Amino acid sequence: MPIDPSASPSPTAAETATAETVDQGAVSAVDDGSGLTPAEPPTMQLTSLQPVTVTTVWPTEAHHFTPWLLANSALLSQTLGMDVELEAREYKVGKFSLDLIGREVATDTPVIVENQYGPTDHSHLGQILTYAGGTKPTTIIWVAESFREEHRAALEWLNTHTEPGIRFFGIRITAVTLAGAPAGLVAPLLELVVKPNDWEKLAVAATQSGAAAHTPAQALYLEFWSQFEPSAKQHGWTSGAAPAANWWSMPSGVSGASWTVSWATFGGRSEIYFGHPDPAVNLTRWQLLDHLRDQITAAYGDELFFDALPEKKGCRIEARRTGPKITDRNAWPDMLTWLVDSQTRLRTAIASVGGVPNTVSAPLPADDVDAER
Repeated sequence: MPIDPSASPSPTAAETATAETVDQGAVSAVDDGSGLTPAEPPTMQLTSLQPVTVTTVWPTEAHHFTPWLLANSALLSQTLGMDVELEAREYKVGKFSLDLIGREVATDTPVIVENQYGPTDHSHLGQILTYAGGTKPTTIIWVAESFREEHRAALEWLNTHTEPGIRFFGIRITAVTLAGAPAGLVAPLLELVVKPNDWEKLAVAATQSGAAAHTPAQALYLEFWSQFEPSAKQHGWTSGAAPAANWWSMPSGVSGASWTVSWATFGGRSEIYFGHPDPAVNLTRWQLLDHLRDQITAAYGDELFFDALPEKKGCRIEARRTGPKITDRNAWPDMLTWLVDSQTRLRTAIASVGGVPNTVSAPLPADDVDAER
């Protein structure tokens, strides 16, 4: 059964859309003498949403839904309001298996997901806490068809009483179709039913430490990235919020690689950054693109820096803008324009040679790379 994640409606639509198909001619535009503007019919045909049983779409949780969610990190990111990349399923935690593990792109910290059909139960709550103890995640996500009030309250209590960097989410999974839609056309619907109050947790932490929530430098970065955020979301680059840091990492669709924009000591940087935990994987991916640097540079249309960062674990391919400083607000408009333009061209250039490599094989010998150029 085909599923179109992009067709997913807003979370409240399934509960509120109850009207049957509206006849456009049924609304009269006759002036009743009240002096009010005459009513106009809808400009298009309206219909209603109809629920679809989850097991009709994904017959089993382990073999159908979990693999589907692994392949649709972007939809999960949209629901959470943060960029998440899921990396593996059936991840071993001692003698047990966690449904999904991944990372938050902006912080490169672990994310775990436990899925469940039917209503939430004590068994799965215990499993989530066990998996959290074995993986040390910052983001814990429980997905179920429905949440009992006791378990919703438990997640909210955990959000209130854990450290500011630890977040628990509850997500309800459903599926819907449109009345009159072709048979088999279904949209998945992920509804956020429990989320942390990050502002409250940060405020409590700041009060306890006697410090401000952000340093002056962090506040400046947050203000700048808040201006970059609308363009980034309009391009579909991120589902996250503006960070209070000098960089913003966005998902590439490949685990361990991210599109990143940042303020550097020399000015601005726009790049694809390879930050897999295994340095050999980073070098392999970088070499595959370095071999094609002439094509990539030509497609980008300006100078690019291919840096293997030999003293570090990661590698990067970047564009640079020399000069601007974050403290110079007058430079912000040009910097914002350049970041959007450079990211657009860099993504297009790398896509022109096949996209970001996802290989995890051994790096190419240096002689072979030179011979192939």
